[in-house]
Amino acid sequence: MKGETKLVTAIFVIAVICGLSVTGGAEQIRLKLSAPKADSFDVPVHAVIEDLPEGLANLPVEQISIELSPQDAFRRDATKAKAVPGQLVVTSRGETELWWILPRVKANRASTWIATIKHGRKTSEEVFSWKGKNGEYLDLLFSGRKITCYMYACDTSNPQRIFETCKPFLHVFDSEGKNLLTNGPDGIGPYPKDKIRYPHHRGIFIGWTKLEFAGNTYGFWGMGGGVVQRHGKFLERTTGPVLARSRALIHWSDKDSKPIIVERRQTTVFRQSDPTILLLDFQTELKAVRGEVFLNGDPEHGGFQYRAHNDVAAGDEEVKAAYLFHKDGIDAHKDKDLPWAAMSYGLNGRRYCVQHMNHPGNPKSTFYSAYRDYGRFGAFFKQKIGAGETLTLRYRIWIGEGKPAVGWAGKMRRRRKLANRYSAFAQGPKVEVLKQ
Repeated sequence: MKGETKLVTAIFVIAVICGLSVTGGAEQIRLKLSAPKADSFDVPVHAVIEDLPEGLANLPVEQISIELSPQDAFRRDATKAKAVPGQLVVTSRGETELWWILPRVKANRASTWIATIKHGRKTSEEVFSWKGKNGEYLDLLFSGRKITCYMYACDTSNPQRIFETCKPFLHVFDSEGKNLLTNGPDGIGPYPKDKIRYPHHRGIFIGWTKLEFAGNTYGFWGMGGGVVQRHGKFLERTTGPVLARSRALIHWSDKDSKPIIVERRQTTVFRQSDPTILLLDFQTELKAVRGEVFLNGDPEHGGFQYRAHNDVAAGDEEVKAAYLFHKDGIDAHKDKDLPWAAMSYGLNGRRYCVQHMNHPGNPKSTFYSAYRDYGRFGAFFKQKIGAGETLTLRYRIWIGEGKPAVGWAGKMRRRRKLANRYSAFAQGPKVEVLKQ
């Protein structure tokens, strides 16, 4: 019996290495990952699959189940290799991508993975799902727990509703999916003396206070004067066990409801382990549809931003926001093109960290407005967009729960983790599909 077991295991390993089917109806693909620049954890990676195995190529991706395992694990013990879920996604370009999450990545160490693909999804696996109210909001859930809420109503019937619904934004929930970590149109301004509400500080959002077009200046930050960012329609809503992705068409319109910019906003949320609450990729395409525009303003009133819940503004010093950068001595008022900025704040008796990452392909001379103790920070730049041209921007937001003291106790260790996470975003492992 022992000899038979060894023989079966050997056959199994050879079949895996050669890319042969090892279970009824299953096919396999070998993938090679390049060596990453830094140690990382829970890193999203993907490969473009040009040709799915015969028999699966014509199936909808929702009907295909995928598991991935490192090939080295098969070599050590084929019966104990721990698989992770994979997910096929068809992009707006018509390409088929295979996504999965690398549990741990060691710097300078390449690896090979085996993707086992078959017809049929597991009914019991943990997956993302959408739930919402048409025309108002769209919740993203994972295994029934709320992760985010995209607020996109645009009601111009009266001044109050205009104030509440003048721009789409993304709310984020805590680890239980019950309490909001982000600010909406409710609450007072960022300082105790303020008696008015600030409509422009809302969750995760983008805008410029001075958008110059055709000799006029438009406030696509706090809105006003009849301008709005109006959600048009969803172009994509994808879910699965690895990621959830939505793409929305958004019009940046003047008081006559004529768009100056047409935005295609894509948000991708990835499956993660504790203590991560959210890992989100934000990619947007801003097209100047009626003539050249100039994105202008200042770092406090423009760009891609995150705003903490208003209780941070109303609270005492224990909950106020503190900031950390990639090295000591950074002056966010003067230093530009920082790779990332991180913010720690208190809320509901807990402490949260938000890392805002700026992709190296984004416009240069970017400033991080990362110094307000009420918890609004983000990346700002000035840029012209020529008539008919499109500006593409990429950012990543990571949110985790922890217990760092105000002032970032143990900041060197935390800075190293934040730097590694940024490296995975900017210079993550590349994936090659190996020929069989």
